[in-house]
Amino acid sequence: MIDRLRTHLASFIVKHLTRPRMVVVRSWLWLAAKSCDTQAKRRCLHAVLHLDPQNEPASLALLLFDQHRLTS
Repeated sequence: MIDRLRTHLASFIVKHLTRPRMVVVRSWLWLAAKSCDTQAKRRCLHAVLHLDPQNEPASLALLLFDQHRLTS
């Protein structure tokens, strides 16, 4: 419950503060790393790729999520 609230609060802050793009990208990556919910992690990583389509850490993380889902 607290993790979900923290995730929503951080998401709100990231979405509504005007910052340079790379700071926002790093914020989304941080949020993905701190979230315990797999779907929330995926949403954050997709947000990173929306802002920075060439972001290697986000691309690799999503690839690993997809591979894990196929083998589970």
